Amino acid sequence: MDTGEALKSWLTEENKPFAARVEFALKVWQSVEFPYPNKYEVVADWLSQSLGGCKDLPTQQLKDFLSLRAQPGWVTQTTKSQLIHALYEMVSREENANESALELLPLALSSELLQDALRSSNKLLFECYGSLFRCHQKCIELRGDNKDGSESQDHWDAEFVVPVIKQLAEIVRRSQQPEKLLEEYDAQTVRPLVELLLTLKTPCLDELAALEKQINAQFTIERTKDLPLHVSLILLEARVINNRFQAKNLSSTIQCVFNTEKLSQSSLQLAAHLLVSLRKYDVSLEFKMPKKKYEGITGFAFVSDQLLQLVRQYKKSNLGEVLILLCSALRYNPLLLEQNVYQITVWVLTSPKENAQVEELYSEYLILLLDMFRRLSRAERFIMNLLKALREWLGKYTLDVPHSEAKKRRTQDSKTIEDESHQLEDRFLGIIFSRTPLAAAPSANDAFKQLCQTWPSHSAGVAFTRLMSHLMSKPSLVIWKTLLHSFAELLDEDQPKEVLPENLDFARELHAALLCQYLSGTRLAEQVQLYQLQVEQQLQHTSQVLEQFGRLLLSQEHNRRLMNAFLECTERASGFELLLAYYWPDGFPASERPLQLRGFLPTAEWTLIQQRVYNFGKSCCRQRLQRLELQLVESGWLLKDQRTANCSDALAELVAPQQLFRLSRAQKQLRLHQRKHNQHLEPHLNDAESIEVLALQLLKEYGAAAKDAKAKGSLLVKLKLEEQVEESSLILFLREHASTETDLHMPAAQELVETLQGLPLAQLPGNIRSRLWLVIFVLYRDLSLGQQEESAKQILELLIDLMHFGHPLPICSYFPRLSELLLLIPSSSTAGWSFYETLFARCIRRQGAGSEAFLASCTGFFRDQLAASNKLPAEERRLLLLAIETLSSVTGAQGRRLQSQLQPLIEIYGEMVTHKFRSKKKEASAYKEFVDCTLSGYATYVSNCINRVARQEREKEQQEKKAGEQEGLEKTKAEKKMDKKKKAKLQEEEENGTRKELQPIDENFRRICKIYIGHSLNYRDANAIRLLNVALTHRQRLHLDPDEIEFVLSSYWRQLNADIEMGDIFSTSALDCLEPAIKLIIGYKTNEDFLLLLRRLSAQVEQMARPASQSQHAALQNVLTLLALFAKCSLSSVKGAMLNEHFEMISVSVSLRLPEPKDAAYCGHALRLLEAQRNLAGNRTVPLTGETLDCLLGSMLDVDIKHLIRNGGSWQHFVDLYAALTDNLVVLLKQHTNLMSDRAAQLSALCQDLIQAIVGYRSERKQTQDISETELDGLADLGLKLATVMATVSTTQALAVKRVAPFLLIFTIRQMVATERPTTLFEKIKVHIVRVCHELIGMCDHRAGHFILRSSNEAGARMYEGLVKDHEKYHKFRGKV
Repeated sequence: MDTGEALKSWLTEENKPFAARVEFALKVWQSVEFPYPNKYEVVADWLSQSLGGCKDLPTQQLKDFLSLRAQPGWVTQTTKSQLIHALYEMVSREENANESALELLPLALSSELLQDALRSSNKLLFECYGSLFRCHQKCIELRGDNKDGSESQDHWDAEFVVPVIKQLAEIVRRSQQPEKLLEEYDAQTVRPLVELLLTLKTPCLDELAALEKQINAQFTIERTKDLPLHVSLILLEARVINNRFQAKNLSSTIQCVFNTEKLSQSSLQLAAHLLVSLRKYDVSLEFKMPKKKYEGITGFAFVSDQLLQLVRQYKKSNLGEVLILLCSALRYNPLLLEQNVYQITVWVLTSPKENAQVEELYSEYLILLLDMFRRLSRAERFIMNLLKALREWLGKYTLDVPHSEAKKRRTQDSKTIEDESHQLEDRFLGIIFSRTPLAAAPSANDAFKQLCQTWPSHSAGVAFTRLMSHLMSKPSLVIWKTLLHSFAELLDEDQPKEVLPENLDFARELHAALLCQYLSGTRLAEQVQLYQLQVEQQLQHTSQVLEQFGRLLLSQEHNRRLMNAFLECTERASGFELLLAYYWPDGFPASERPLQLRGFLPTAEWTLIQQRVYNFGKSCCRQRLQRLELQLVESGWLLKDQRTANCSDALAELVAPQQLFRLSRAQKQLRLHQRKHNQHLEPHLNDAESIEVLALQLLKEYGAAAKDAKAKGSLLVKLKLEEQVEESSLILFLREHASTETDLHMPAAQELVETLQGLPLAQLPGNIRSRLWLVIFVLYRDLSLGQQEESAKQILELLIDLMHFGHPLPICSYFPRLSELLLLIPSSSTAGWSFYETLFARCIRRQGAGSEAFLASCTGFFRDQLAASNKLPAEERRLLLLAIETLSSVTGAQGRRLQSQLQPLIEIYGEMVTHKFRSKKKEASAYKEFVDCTLSGYATYVSNCINRVARQEREKEQQEKKAGEQEGLEKTKAEKKMDKKKKAKLQEEEENGTRKELQPIDENFRRICKIYIGHSLNYRDANAIRLLNVALTHRQRLHLDPDEIEFVLSSYWRQLNADIEMGDIFSTSALDCLEPAIKLIIGYKTNEDFLLLLRRLSAQVEQMARPASQSQHAALQNVLTLLALFAKCSLSSVKGAMLNEHFEMISVSVSLRLPEPKDAAYCGHALRLLEAQRNLAGNRTVPLTGETLDCLLGSMLDVDIKHLIRNGGSWQHFVDLYAALTDNLVVLLKQHTNLMSDRAAQLSALCQDLIQAIVGYRSERKQTQDISETELDGLADLGLKLATVMATVSTTQALAVKRVAPFLLIFTIRQMVATERPTTLFEKIKVHIVRVCHELIGMCDHRAGHFILRSSNEAGARMYEGLVKDHEKYHKFRGKV
């Protein structure tokens, strides 16, 4: 390629991708081998013409192009300008509105190639900056529309725009003619820049202010008249930032704002934003105005006068903007409005509000106004002057309040259509004047809805109530008197009115609202003992005013508006009286004034009021009257006055959920019937009887549906649930009808089942649960006969839940015979068997009513079944084993009482086993299945038989010994009589057959026992372990020789080793079985075998390398598990000494072979080693030596808990290891106090590690990477464990640690004050570390204080002094033991 034409043809070749052509152009530009002199112009010209047509913007290639070096003259100015315009136009497209494309624009502004073109044209320069800001704003808006924003992107936006603004400010600083730049800046750049800053989440106003200051921009009418309002507002704020310390410039800005001749809306909003900016940047107005006509006037007085003029001029035409201005003034300095606040408040109060936004602004103004008078402590003056000013206005002018919502809607619609062209400006104004919306919304039950435009209850009313609750008693009484006096004047018909007749209803309703809100907020009841006379006088005056109000209403036509106000006032006044009566101070003389409530009007007049309300009032007025009647009833409940405590059925619907227990059952039924279909059932779930009524109603409805479906034979249809059912009648009903079986066609019950499952039936009292259990059992019976198996199963599970929780139900008294119960609930299903397990565990084990008779019936049932065929069916056999297991596991007095019931069951079990093993010719393997089925009861059977035989032998020996001693002695008459009585009793027992023959411990018995042991060689089976324990305990009677015992134990040991090799022992269930098996095996091993086992284990560890593979990790894990289990065994002194010696060697070897802390397996191995050490330390049968103790402490130090996280450990590993270390320390301190007393140094080092691990946890973290809530809670729990360790040290080792405690205390305090970001900054962690410090202070002697102060820096010394002060005040024990 040697000509420019060839270069142009290659660049314009369409079959090549655009990015590849740009890449080629870059190579041509930089190529030394292509000497064509005009190549730079060709490339730049081609790029400026082709950029507009490319679909995919080659961002990276363009970045490389803009970073190229170029000498002046290589490319013409025209081409450069075209290239700049093409680039900015391309980036401004929506498809290219992203961060990567946006980064091209700053590169273009700083590109060496384009600098001369930009410097030669101010218009082009500022146009480029304006385009950049527009593109950035568009990018942010598109991201917001797609909801792709995040905190990192917001941070990127701020970091991107700040250097650009600073770059522009630097260009202005270097310019020789800044006034020319200002023209282009205002024309091209300022609006896009301001709109971008308003769009950003973090507006960079300081940078804008610096730019404005650099360009010497003034805030004048001439400059702002062509700018949009939102731009003028931001420029005004920048002007305030730049001149906040220059009173002269600030005064000129204020004059410009308040003397502008723009539209009223602009002047109001400029003034409002000026006050917002003054407040935001803490600028004072206490300076003199410079002009002569304002001589002697401060800026504060000038602004105050101007505010009044603006409000007077625009209160009707621009009420919304006026309210924004007033709110800004109140936030900045409420004293700006102090001189004219009452006049202004009356103006805005009486002005009609055209839409909801203006109403919300008005509510905000009233809230700020009330807060102003609260802070000035002038609430009583506010009420007095406001009512006075309002009355004067109402006497001159007619209040204009819209009477319909249609007019308001039409106004809003027209405003919406009119403002469509200004939506963009309105959006930015909304951002500038953004405010937090009011938390409360208008209530549908508001009694003063007509005042929503003058005194809205949800905002101003709540604020007024809050203001009253903050007042002292005297100002509160003054306000009460003022309201009553003013209200009484309005209610007096004979007195000449100062208010126009058409305004009377409004004035009366406003006074009623203020009185209600006052009574809701006043706290006079808390100091009634100081102001009893004044409070009672005002209560009497309130009754007189309400009497006057009520009679005025009766003397006129029905006025719905005032009737609502009257009922609301009556309710609040009665509520205040009840509050005084209930919380009357104890020991204070009772009030002589009787409780009036509604007594200010006679009953006849109240009847007239009720008639008016029910005839002419709306539903809200009727509801208010019902609430008033309900309040009278509740007052009877509260004061225990039976005359007013009768609640009618009409009022039962309004009773609060907390008072449901006061209603009768019929009222609850009525209330539930009305609300059940509306699904408002949650309030009724707190009352037990309501839940019962609801459940019975649901069952009754299902019974009615079954009746309609013609389900003949249904017990639920026959059961009468219309009235309360008694438990005795239900039991009788079940006994009569439950045994009948017939095929039923019941309707679908799934919805009923789900509803019943959602009710808290298991939490009900026992008597209600028992009744519901019986009724639901009737439903279960019907569903089981109706072939609805799934629903019947769920209902049975519900019955099991009712049996499981609370006091045991007397199920055995409902069904005294097992045979009857088995017919109703078969035990073959999973749910049925769960029912019987719960029955035995909850009812029989806890000796519920009828349990003895039920057990007797069980015995008879099993005996009959056994007599029929000399064996029991599988289900009956399971029940027999369940009964034996339940009764044999009961201990204490209950166990002794149940022994009489257990013995017959064991005899039945023995007969069944004896019959099964009657043949001696069968091989032992033939009994495997039977042994597996009956193993759970055999250990109990063997133990019982041997114990009874042993007891009989002991009694026989005692009798023979006693008879031998008395042979040569003469017997007294009494002794002879006693002997005769004993002999007679024995003869009688033999005659009646009460003495049963005992099962002899013969060869057959021993054979059967060995067969059971042989077929149950499984250490995971708890029944097998229990049987082996019994056999080994009675091995002499069972003739178990050592070879047989060794065979069984060896079999267990082989199984255990095989499982260890397979890694199947680390589940919770396996470990539960493993521990008793190990104890059994180790307990019967000889000393020599145990020694060989320990040596083999030690040799195995010594041959291990540091684990790297999975198999090596598993081998180390197995060794540690066995070591932990050995350390739990109860050993003889010889075995204990062996274990102590070898444990030290094995522990050291394992410590040397632990993986690195960053290894995922490190925590598991370390935890198992610590667990083994904890078991050894807690085993009293192992004589722990000093060397072993040093080994344990050394292993705990090796964990290096303080650096675990830094070394790569995880949070969960840290928590587990920390808890294990503290648990080990507590065990050592409690179990080995004497040995630990010589190891204060090791103990101190461990405590230092534990303290530093908590206080310095992730102390190197950055501020943006704070500790999570989960970590805080975990560290607080670990801090509590550390405090427990230190309390244990203080209890057991106070004397030994006395010399070390000051150093440990200095270390703890230094960790708290010197660590960069200690966790003690969080209170939930600090409280435990402070507790550690108090324990250490308690251990230090009187000489440690000066040493600690000398050794600590200033912060540490201050903390120590504060801790000592608190210790002396709160923690030091001063009593007697």
